Amino acid sequence: MSLSRRATQKAHYAKLIAQWPKDLIRPHIDFPAFLTRRLESDFGDAPPPKENDWPVIDDGSKRPIFEYGSYKAGLEEQWGVLSGLEGNKYQKKYPVKKLLEPGFQPDYYQKLIKEIDDVPNRSWLASYINSWRGFIRWED
Repeated sequence: MSLSRRATQKAHYAKLIAQWPKDLIRPHIDFPAFLTRRLESDFGDAPPPKENDWPVIDDGSKRPIFEYGSYKAGLEEQWGVLSGLEGNKYQKKYPVKKLLEPGFQPDYYQKLIKEIDDVPNRSWLASYINSWRGFIRWED
């Protein structure tokens, strides 16, 4: 891979990383910063990120199956997935309309997205009351 091609790819992927949305549910996880460090190690002169630099998931879930560097696909394929996500390639290729509108409650996911969008603007008291509402089942 030529040097100018690497620089072009690095600039392209840096733009994609800048467009990555902020995680409203887990703002302490800075995935774009991790991708930036990985971009520097893959297309720059920086060493690969160490395990303690990976995004921290402290919700009790298990570590990912693939360790960084153990996946054997080439860099272009790995970073191409990021381009595919940004362009909605997979959503177009594998439409999930039936999953997004379940028969038992067709507007379930619209309500969920609205709830997630409201989280950053919610006061402490509203958050506390809303957490208790989750224990009680309300009928619509």
